[in-house]
Amino acid sequence: MIVRTHEDAEDSAINEEKFISRRYTLRADGMGHSVHETYIKPGCELRMWYRNHRETVLCLEGEGSIEDLTEGGKWELKPGVLYALDKHQQHVLSSEKGMTVLCVFTPALVGPEDHDEQGSYPLYDDDGSILKR
Repeated sequence: MIVRTHEDAEDSAINEEKFISRRYTLRADGMGHSVHETYIKPGCELRMWYRNHRETVLCLEGEGSIEDLTEGGKWELKPGVLYALDKHQQHVLSSEKGMTVLCVFTPALVGPEDHDEQGSYPLYDDDGSILKR
């Protein structure tokens, strides 16, 4: 059994200008997915495109919005609202006052990934080499 606290997740946190991602489980845990708590900082907008991963996101705290740039549409996010990027949609996630979301990635992230210029994460092989950018 894997049990981790918020403090444990701080060890693998990615703290960027627009967000903080605390990574609770990663590929090394062998679950097939990774779980992250991500805080979108106030007034920030993140343009992303997970070409190599699928992501499911549940809003836990605060408010924001998700805009689908691939298929169209924009939805308000508040606690209890979930969205899933089932077709690798390009999207914009934003929050005026700050928002905390729970994110699940498949395949699981390795840990140190950060968004590239297109807002995507690379896909790593089991030996740590990059399979796809």
